Amino acid sequence: MSRAVPHIILYTKAGCHLCDEARAHLEDLAADQNVVLEEIDIRGNLALFERYRYRIPVIAVDGVERLEGQIAAEEVRGLLA
Repeated sequence: MSRAVPHIILYTKAGCHLCDEARAHLEDLAADQNVVLEEIDIRGNLALFERYRYRIPVIAVDGVERLEGQIAAEEVRGLLA
């Protein structure tokens, strides 16, 4: 039985250095694993902005929020374990 490809969303906004670090970690993960990466700028949606403005970056996997704030490379690698 084949496993579904994980859908990973990074909630972010421009000028966020923690978001840049999280994006780099996710890109490294995507280079080694079959995943769908999506990046959403919270400034484009008022509801998302209100929800995440003090928490970004936030990483969700298949609709479940898994990581936020300062995110280490090890934590990102552990998302699919």
